Amino acid sequence: MNTKAHRRRLLLWSALPVLLVLLLAAKLLSLGLLADRAASGFAAGNASAVDAAARGLGVANVVEPHKAPFAAGDAAVLAGDYGTARQLFDQALGMVPAGSGDECLVRVNLVLVIERLGDLRLQAGDPSSALPFFKEALATAGQAPEGCLSPDAEAGAAGRLAEARERLEGKIAAGQPAGPEGGAGEESPEDGPAETRQSQLDQIQDSSRQAQRERNSGREREEYLDSNGGSAPDRPW
Repeated sequence: MNTKAHRRRLLLWSALPVLLVLLLAAKLLSLGLLADRAASGFAAGNASAVDAAARGLGVANVVEPHKAPFAAGDAAVLAGDYGTARQLFDQALGMVPAGSGDECLVRVNLVLVIERLGDLRLQAGDPSSALPFFKEALATAGQAPEGCLSPDAEAGAAGRLAEARERLEGKIAAGQPAGPEGGAGEESPEDGPAETRQSQLDQIQDSSRQAQRERNSGREREEYLDSNGGSAPDRPW
């Protein structure tokens, strides 16, 4: 009896590593499925689908953990909840490996959503409270690593950051106190708010579509999960 019990214990202990490997394999397989679901949901403007995929990515979130809050941030953008999106993108930026390609995509979205919060203050007729958001967005863009500023940066990060900096510098200049003649460059709350919002949303959607194409074309390369280069920046989830 003692021998049989000992064998059972040995079998149980030897089964644990196998179980862990199976669980890890299931998680890796689910990343691809959930990535497709999140990307297609975002491209279709379906906030609930993206949110469901983000919650799935959050289960046993030990492989590329930044992708769950990043996808959840995209869902919040689609829902128009820019405050929550900002928190989630900021959380993702804190989780993403420093200097990795994914950092570029996360940072771009964070800059855009902070800028959007400032735009909302302008629309509300409160340009003075919009100014801190624009300054923060500009500072966030300025903290991008060199890799994100290279012309070869994935997902067009360099161009998007440059465009955002140019816009933000203009908005900051327009929001500075006017001289004695007053009112000379102050941006009106009604100056194209719908167009600005659509432009920002289009930029994030473009990133999502590029990410899906690149991820699908490189699906067989399992090493992307540990890589800071290659096509990793094009995969937001």
